[in-house]
Amino acid sequence: MLFTLGAFVSLAVLSFLGIDALPGDGCTALLGRFGTPAKVAECREEHQLTDPVIVRLGNWANDVVHGDLGYSIKRDEQVAQIVLPRIRNTAMLAVVAALMAFPSAIVAGLLIGRYPQSRIGRAINTLGVVAMTLPEFVIATILWLVFSIWIPIFPGVTVVPSNATVVELLPHIWMPALTLAAVVFAHSMRTMKAGVTTIQLMPFVESARLRGTKERVTLLRHILPAALPPVVNTIAVDAAWLLTGTFVTEAVFNYRGLGRLAIDAISDRDTAVILPIVLFGLGVYLTMSLIADMVVRLLDPRLKQHRS
Repeated sequence: MLFTLGAFVSLAVLSFLGIDALPGDGCTALLGRFGTPAKVAECREEHQLTDPVIVRLGNWANDVVHGDLGYSIKRDEQVAQIVLPRIRNTAMLAVVAALMAFPSAIVAGLLIGRYPQSRIGRAINTLGVVAMTLPEFVIATILWLVFSIWIPIFPGVTVVPSNATVVELLPHIWMPALTLAAVVFAHSMRTMKAGVTTIQLMPFVESARLRGTKERVTLLRHILPAALPPVVNTIAVDAAWLLTGTFVTEAVFNYRGLGRLAIDAISDRDTAVILPIVLFGLGVYLTMSLIADMVVRLLDPRLKQHRS
């Protein structure tokens, strides 16, 4: 826990220094081509951007600790009011995609690993390989063509604002969620399949079968628990990616989430908005890694024996 906290603080400081070193700032983004040297200097003085970087780092860290994410010069708005609705939207998208992908990936990987020669198993495995190799925007375009043009079930473009209610946002969530689910399903399914293929050849599984244990019981009580730990790590990374790596998918469907906001903030050189997004990403990846380690310790029988 202390290591995770130390890593978060260190990476947060490095992120601030790295973003601060980029050319441009909120004043140059705000003034644009009308930004004469005098106007830019006046704007920077007004917003304390001329202070030494260490002073600004200390002020920023103090504000973040006290819950103040800062102020966007470009958007003339508190950063929290900009970022928090986008985090909610991306979290909703991630939850829907995860519920689609992870349970089905575990079941499919378990069955395909156990019965690799079945026709359905080979078809699903092939589709998984294809989904892993195709870029997100290609998968998104295919789904958009099928479910928005040929079979117009879902809207292809999000037209509601970022602060829309859950009911207003829900119809627009399915297409980007399907796109993300297709990607993470492939990763988790193939990891599960590889684990099952290896585990089912181990002596304790053969021993269970020789004792006359039913195949369903062998799958659920012996093979599944032993094959899950590697999948948990894959799911943790994929879940973190669902919360932080949705830039392309959100851009394709104009979904008003954190990824789309990050693209706009980077384009605008809006460092006040970029920093909280980076912090959120760091926190998500470190937290998911910590949770995955804890879950693996609970699932892995070798770690249980070592702990006892």
